[in-house]
Amino acid sequence: MSKAAEGLVSTPFKLSRIKRFLLFPLGVLYRLWTRSIRIAYANPDQGSLDESSREPSVIFLWHNRLFLAGEWHRRFRKPQTCYGLISASKDGALLETFYGWAGIRAIRGSRNRRGTQALRDSARVMRKGHDVGITPDGSRGPRYEAKSGALLLAKLSKSPMLLVSFEFGWSVKLNSWDRFVIPLPFSKVILRTTTLSFDELFDGRNLEEATKLAESRLLQLTRD
Repeated sequence: MSKAAEGLVSTPFKLSRIKRFLLFPLGVLYRLWTRSIRIAYANPDQGSLDESSREPSVIFLWHNRLFLAGEWHRRFRKPQTCYGLISASKDGALLETFYGWAGIRAIRGSRNRRGTQALRDSARVMRKGHDVGITPDGSRGPRYEAKSGALLLAKLSKSPMLLVSFEFGWSVKLNSWDRFVIPLPFSKVILRTTTLSFDELFDGRNLEEATKLAESRLLQLTRD
């Protein structure tokens, strides 16, 4: 289904068709790369829960774990579609292409550009039964520090949050602000997830307190 059909508003920064064509071989390589990786839940019972749950969720994961996010969703959250909230900037246009390779559809926005519209777009696709992924420390960090704005969607949509973290085996860490992790082909990755219900997040807590709870729980899942 196209973005227009979902009612999403277009954004000004898009990669040209020529650039998308030139990047296409990288997309094929990326899909073959991620499909070669073995993903196993630390708790196998949790995998069954993630696969069977059809309730639209706000997926919460650190920015440096994005490489496998789309492949995890493809394997364990079918037939739901996952949307990712990314910047409306020129850099975001490249990330939108990366998301497309991973099977994730982009919602463009940030605190500085189209933030309110992106939040509305996210709530709209969740009402249609889809998941929305957010990196609470993106796109510029600090690493592993969640921003309160990342919880607004869960509060607005009254949806649960599905916290996701990958523990990588053979991998490469980039020299970036978040130490972005790229697992090597055919390596094994351990997956940890947990769910926070809307009531657990916001019953007796304001937005900042709910953010600290989600940050704490996600850090508990994180293994570097």
